[in-house]
Amino acid sequence: MFRWKLSTNLRARSKHISTFSSSCRSFTSPRPLSSLTLTVLRNRKFERSSRTRGLKTYFAELQTRSRRRSFSSSYTMAAPPTNLTDAVVAAMKTLFPEELADSAWDNTGLLLGQAPLSTPEPKESNNTVLLTNDLTSAVVDEALEEGAKMIVCYHPVIFRPLKSLTTKDPMQTQLLRLAAARVSVYCPHTAMDAASGGLNDWLCDILLGGEHQLELKRTVAQPIAARPLPEGHQGAGYGRTVELARPVTLQALLKRLSSGLGDQRYMMVALPRARALDDLTQTQQITKVAVCAGSGADVLKDTDAQVLVTGEMAHHYALRHTQMGQIVVAVFHSNSERRYLEARLKPMLEVELETTAYGDTRVLVSRADRDPFEVVDVRHLA
Repeated sequence: MFRWKLSTNLRARSKHISTFSSSCRSFTSPRPLSSLTLTVLRNRKFERSSRTRGLKTYFAELQTRSRRRSFSSSYTMAAPPTNLTDAVVAAMKTLFPEELADSAWDNTGLLLGQAPLSTPEPKESNNTVLLTNDLTSAVVDEALEEGAKMIVCYHPVIFRPLKSLTTKDPMQTQLLRLAAARVSVYCPHTAMDAASGGLNDWLCDILLGGEHQLELKRTVAQPIAARPLPEGHQGAGYGRTVELARPVTLQALLKRLSSGLGDQRYMMVALPRARALDDLTQTQQITKVAVCAGSGADVLKDTDAQVLVTGEMAHHYALRHTQMGQIVVAVFHSNSERRYLEARLKPMLEVELETTAYGDTRVLVSRADRDPFEVVDVRHLA
């Protein structure tokens, strides 16, 4: 264990501080943002409309942690990480505690470690982390081309117990390639879903379209129960429900969703019986929306929201909701998740790493990662 002076930590951070208040007004929070917070956002190019609540929540927590430490002139902390993998794992656990994951079925955490060398490895001067939603051969190609030392993959790369590790399985093949190249893989999955400022809060922010005064109340659709949660995460859980201060049309919600997901052109919409989409988009007044990234059937099954937004939903679940007068919007599974990596995770991870020995780490978002489905109009086929 090491004892670090708070003043030393602040001096290390202060070298980055500059004036930036005029361009960060959208980051208002109940607690004023520090100059450090403004600095780490300097020259970062990501969408204001999709970043506000999650980053505000994260920066407020960052400020709270600093205030807790300031009660004494020094504080005790674990030894600083000695490699990039440990540094990123520590950062991810801070952002999305693994205790939030649904361990009854999910598999989160460091799923592929970095193989040790027989001789000491020289310190790497070019540390790169690649963020991806799924691990595919194209993503592994990209990681190796970029010289990535670690991959943060949202979906678990090992889901069920392995009895062998061979090239007969596509995922196992990619893991063998990464192991040979000494690239580690961390998977946050449902911990990122449940955390405050995580995936589901981001989806809510998209539907608000930057109008945060429109939000009357936000609640967790399926709270985590029957197990203790980390400090500051009490009440966390899966899915979110947002009540709006004034009604909006379905048309407005769909357009906001499209924009926030990267101008997605096509969505699947399940409508109540005998209602036409053209009529609903113009006349339906929405005051309550529920969201769940990925597959939301189980998480959203008991919601009374008028509109349910998710990545995918099985036929009979969607049919049930439409018979209850609800509208289901499905954007394809990974499309409800992928954009979060660029809009939220990348800047948050950069901030967490900035005051470690790995503050110069390149954090990249995969360009090869994509949803496996394409919408094809067969009339245009030759």
